[in-house]
Amino acid sequence: MFWKVTYWEVTVSDSIDLGCGVSLGGNNPCVVILDAGVNHNNDPKRALELIKTAKEGGASAIKFQTYTAGEISTKTAPRYWDSKLDTDGGVSQYDMFNKLDKLPKEAYFEMKEYAKELKIAFSSSPFGMESAKFLKKLDIDFYKIASAEMTNYQMIEFIADIGKPMIFSTGACSIDEVEKALDIAYKMGNTNVALQHCILSYPCKDEDANLAKMVKLQQLFPDIPIGYSDHSYGEIVPLAAVALGAKSIEKHYTLEQSLPNSPDHKFSLTRDELKNFTLNVRKVESSIGKYREGYYPVEGKAHSFARKSIVAVSLIKKDTVITASMIDCKRPGTGIYPQYMNEIIGKKAKVDIAEDEILRWDMI
Repeated sequence: MFWKVTYWEVTVSDSIDLGCGVSLGGNNPCVVILDAGVNHNNDPKRALELIKTAKEGGASAIKFQTYTAGEISTKTAPRYWDSKLDTDGGVSQYDMFNKLDKLPKEAYFEMKEYAKELKIAFSSSPFGMESAKFLKKLDIDFYKIASAEMTNYQMIEFIADIGKPMIFSTGACSIDEVEKALDIAYKMGNTNVALQHCILSYPCKDEDANLAKMVKLQQLFPDIPIGYSDHSYGEIVPLAAVALGAKSIEKHYTLEQSLPNSPDHKFSLTRDELKNFTLNVRKVESSIGKYREGYYPVEGKAHSFARKSIVAVSLIKKDTVITASMIDCKRPGTGIYPQYMNEIIGKKAKVDIAEDEILRWDMI
């Protein structure tokens, strides 16, 4: 199908290949992406353990964050997340980023190879051109464009030109800004794109999730896989998104919520919670099903035995004119439905109809 953009037309697919056998969109299962972010706390072993437990817990992909403090923020940029999430000192964003940007570059290569070995798609979100260039060298499976980077057109253009799949988070974005980001990708010849509704609030209260915007994105971009990137506590909101047709769910992930430094730890899923979460995603997903006219096969017995038929309340002799007092409606529903009651009244019985017998059309 064709998606009309500002100055050109491109053919887009309703599904994209994220790598390691993971397909996002179309009729494929909802992709569970875990955002490990910088929850490794600069420890390469913890990073590998995040990948290992993500795979064991049923996730399809894992994503980290790549930045340096000096690349992402000035030294005075105010924090915008709940201060209860990060009580380790400092007042600026830079203070926090400067604690968490020390993962050795060589560790990323080991992480990527380990993910490949485990067959879990591997990604990272760059927060600047230098990080984007590093991730190109790392050859990650797909790119996640964070909500706050949606107007960083130079970086989006650079990443789109690499040709790998791109997932755009739309937190705090207008539809016009979403379209412009897509325009850039398409102009560079990259149509392997997906969108994720997101609320850029840390943490996000359930009542602020505004999944209605995800539904609107589904309507506006029907040929692009639409998912949800979550910043809430627990499972309720992401599972609701699955019920509304999300093609991907991104959830923050940590080994321990009590770890310091990163504000993401406290509202992240833990390894102990992950398996149940992915199981619940599949349960909700399976409950959506497909539209079918009439009753579903599983309703077969109930369709026959829970509905009612017209029955004789007493013996009706042959050639008797049937009156309303002679018939009633009872289970099972294997005879004439009650909706035809008025058509039965006034007709003659062709045969004797016993008390409590279900009427058939050949009897009248």
